[in-house]
Amino acid sequence: MLLDQFLNQQKLPRILILRLSSIGDVLQASPVARELRRAFPASYISWIVESKSQEVVQGNSNLDSIFVWPRKEWTDEAKKTGNYLALARRNLAFVKQIRKEKFQISIDLHGMLRSGFLSYLSGAKYRLCLPNPPEHAEYFANINAKTRNFTTVFSRYLSVLKEFGIHKTEPEMEMPISLCSKRFALEFMANHGLKEKKFFILNPATSLPAKCWSADKFAKLGDVLIETYHLPVLIFGAQSDRLLTEKIITEMRHKPIDVTGLINLKQLGAITKQACTFISGDTGPLYIAQAVGTPTVAIFGPTHANYYSLGKKNHIAIQGRDTCTNNVTTIEVYRAIRQLTTVKTFTNMHSQKRINLTPLES
Repeated sequence: MLLDQFLNQQKLPRILILRLSSIGDVLQASPVARELRRAFPASYISWIVESKSQEVVQGNSNLDSIFVWPRKEWTDEAKKTGNYLALARRNLAFVKQIRKEKFQISIDLHGMLRSGFLSYLSGAKYRLCLPNPPEHAEYFANINAKTRNFTTVFSRYLSVLKEFGIHKTEPEMEMPISLCSKRFALEFMANHGLKEKKFFILNPATSLPAKCWSADKFAKLGDVLIETYHLPVLIFGAQSDRLLTEKIITEMRHKPIDVTGLINLKQLGAITKQACTFISGDTGPLYIAQAVGTPTVAIFGPTHANYYSLGKKNHIAIQGRDTCTNNVTTIEVYRAIRQLTTVKTFTNMHSQKRINLTPLES
């Protein structure tokens, strides 16, 4: 094959990976960089990512550099000002910056027209595109991974590595956490009286309404966790999720710790690493929790849980019937949490009250 001939001659390839967004997808693609680094330890590996997802790439131990493309911000500004010439100049300057690195191989793990075109403009002689791209990005590639059915999202991303002669791979995501974020987490926990593995995190918001579990069920779950385990519950969300998290907090009988809009993704990763369990729908923060090794309970509806599974016992996914998240009951989620926790997790066992679980059935 064309790439085989190159790799036989060049042991220090300069490789560019493109997975522009979103947070979860970027994390799920991160094993590709790890496997490339293992196979070619002296290679130069870079990644192009858009602004919103940059935090889950910055500091990745397998990358030599990253390029942050503020595509949305530049486009929004051009729409506002009408200055599309400035937009073109910015994008041209961005491409020139990439071409200066003289990449020899580009790997488009996004599969959109914009990522394919950017891969082509990078100047890389060998351009790969992941199989089954959502748009016709393969038109910009000269090496295409074979189209076939994949059991998981990880097997789809990692399949491109067969072109490098890499056949044995593991779906190990990496969420880089800076020293500053680790210190922040320790200070945050001290300020809120949190102890390692002695608190839960609820992440109710997702990118699509259809993926969201209802606020009243999150509220019921939060209350029963506090009453049963006598442990704090933390609620996370972006600033744009404020209405949702406020609704949950209002419906809860016990006051949770609200960090809506107060911490960034790296800080979330550092705090989540210390949590007992992370409960969420199918969204980026869920995969941050999985990447840092925290046990998770995930509620799936329109997306398929098995496809996004890491196949590890400390991650439990509950698939909503008829592709609907709200068909998942509160008691199903609670029982999954109980399955992940141990008797040692309970505090003051003898003083606990018997909990009537009937209200959780809805």
